[in-house]
Amino acid sequence: MYGICQRMEGIYTTWTLQYLTLCIIAVVFCSTKVSVMTSNQEVELGGNVTLRCTSSQQSDIYQVTWTKKKNGNDENIATYKKDTGSIVLKDKDRINLIIWSLKDTAINLLNVTTEDNGCYQCAFLVFPVGPHMGQPCLSVYDDLKTSIDYSISGNHLHANCSATGFPRPNISWDPSDGVKKEKDITNPNGTLSVISNISISKSKVEQGLTCKISHRGKIKRIKVLGKGIDDTKKSFPVIPVVLALILVILVIFVSVCCWRQQRKKQRGF
Repeated sequence: MYGICQRMEGIYTTWTLQYLTLCIIAVVFCSTKVSVMTSNQEVELGGNVTLRCTSSQQSDIYQVTWTKKKNGNDENIATYKKDTGSIVLKDKDRINLIIWSLKDTAINLLNVTTEDNGCYQCAFLVFPVGPHMGQPCLSVYDDLKTSIDYSISGNHLHANCSATGFPRPNISWDPSDGVKKEKDITNPNGTLSVISNISISKSKVEQGLTCKISHRGKIKRIKVLGKGIDDTKKSFPVIPVVLALILVILVIFVSVCCWRQQRKKQRGF
């Protein structure tokens, strides 16, 4: 019986030590929880911007890496190691890796393109815990450019509204009745052009027609026509102008004749 009790005591002692060990590991892990501070940035197309990550880890960082989220995959951009230093892997003429310290890093992007738009990931590799990561995001934009034209044929109004910018502008019509077509064009600099066409009965736009463009949380309204659509609004008033010119010419002619007649009377002819 005494031997059995000794064996049971040994088992309990082993369990107790394991439990205490697990508790100590858990406490240490919780106390060394690391956070990474980041901030999102916004930049106009062609500008320069800096994305920064700062880790709360005080030591044991031996490597810093930067990647970009692209189509669901991580694209390596730059890395820094204690023994080898900095290496920029992509767009070396536009991207600079900045290391103020192993826990404070940034990438500087020059002449930003639409391809730079999106989220990035900074990773601080800590021994023996592993990586601690942050994810700053960059929003690239280009100012909105718009144009509009229209024509009237019979009882229908045909209007074209186009908007170019980045990110993609969205176009809608008020009123929205009618036949609509829309086309997207990707420009060489990565900006997007949206062209929206509408063909609508004149009777449905007696109060006017408006093209509404939504871009970066703002709405721009362009009035195609105001109240009372008239076929003559785009035509040049030729007949009134011609009649006015004829009247002016007649007045000048009569005035000259009267003046010459008066001169003859004064000279006694």
